[in-house]
Amino acid sequence: MNSWNSFNNPHLFKVSRIRGTLAGGTCGIRRFWLRLFSAMALLAAVSGCQLVDMARFTYDNAKSTHQWANDQHTTTVPFTLIDNHIILPVEVNGSDPLNFVLDSGAAATVIIDSRGSRALELEMGGQLPVSGVGTGPDPVAYIVRDTALSVGEVSLEGHSVVYLPLDSIPFFDDLDDVYFDGVIGAPFFSRFVVEIDYDRRLISFSEPPVGEGRPESFGDDWVEVPLDVEAGLPYMTAQVETGEGLPIVVKLLVDTGARGAVSLTPETHDGLSVPLDYFQTVSEGLSGDVVGRVAMSETLTVAGYRLHRLPVTYDIAGGEQDNDSNGILGNEVLLRFNLVFDSPNERLFLAPNKNFSTPIRADRSGLQIRPHAAGGIVRRIASGSAAQASSLQVGDIITDFDNTPVTYQSISELKRVLASERDSVHLCWQSDAIQYCEDLVLVSRFRVQSPGKEKEG
Repeated sequence: MNSWNSFNNPHLFKVSRIRGTLAGGTCGIRRFWLRLFSAMALLAAVSGCQLVDMARFTYDNAKSTHQWANDQHTTTVPFTLIDNHIILPVEVNGSDPLNFVLDSGAAATVIIDSRGSRALELEMGGQLPVSGVGTGPDPVAYIVRDTALSVGEVSLEGHSVVYLPLDSIPFFDDLDDVYFDGVIGAPFFSRFVVEIDYDRRLISFSEPPVGEGRPESFGDDWVEVPLDVEAGLPYMTAQVETGEGLPIVVKLLVDTGARGAVSLTPETHDGLSVPLDYFQTVSEGLSGDVVGRVAMSETLTVAGYRLHRLPVTYDIAGGEQDNDSNGILGNEVLLRFNLVFDSPNERLFLAPNKNFSTPIRADRSGLQIRPHAAGGIVRRIASGSAAQASSLQVGDIITDFDNTPVTYQSISELKRVLASERDSVHLCWQSDAIQYCEDLVLVSRFRVQSPGKEKEG
């Protein structure tokens, strides 16, 4: 797979090239995890013991090293997509492979409380208060020092990671909800060129190139765009045309861990206004709920490539605005390109892939569904939606749609069906150990809001 080897230098890497895995010195980690659900940061005020723990965390990851098991200094591993999350095999301290999310919006490595991670018998270190998007209380995490992480034929050694216990993760109720064991992000993106081939479901890690030349194997459809790497996280500019005026240039976090398409934070940009033709959405952040409005944009232009009529979430409370950004470019858009992150040289290469022309549609069911060991668990049901008029209840587990079993691999297809232009979809689900089946009617959820009046759109 790796088109980067044409100008690799296997001896280029130096510790000084790690960009911003920690920001704010020993006083905090800016956004150290899970942009798939939230932006995280340490509280600004920490105790003396916590400052010592943070200093150790900073020092450990500054001096951590990586080792190759081959002379090519590159490795390629397969991945799967689960609910638009990139899942790849990672060994922890020589363990059997565990399932980790590849998250370009995560500024540190995180291990999640799961059945797989519990078998590791990790030694917990200092306790860390953390905060994320949302309006609720802040959970607590722990530092695990001197950890070895292996992906394919490269290992990161002497690494400190963050451990989140189950009771600190508001979007997982029990172990059956936990479908990954951890997250890798900036510590890998800062050291390596990371190539994501969505067409073939392959990821490569390679040493950064000597210069800033273009790989000879790249065709004319590959476009190079600059990245603004801050606190170890990649940002780029894009254009959004909302239909209410001229296209707006926005700074977006390039976030492979975000399952959605695009989210914008109106309060960060004078040109962004809260949409009137929308439906409300509520998602989970690490610190509670994030309230937003979903509206259809006219176009989104990324590196000169234009996507038409796609849903954009406007975060009214709790949205992304770190590092003067205006929102997030998520994996629903990114998976329409093959990508090469060269964060050490602050650039991104991308080319449209076979998914590029697939429409991105807005949900028409009112169901918020998340992966579960037994299918897809219903987390929320939107007020006034088609799902609210059905027999489904929060906590039910959808097991089949149109006679297709709901699995980790098929849950994305279920969501595409629920956003399709079909009139209905046949669902089966379990509720209190009883099996139900019903045709769920699909209808537009958009409403037109005008002063003193609201009507169906």
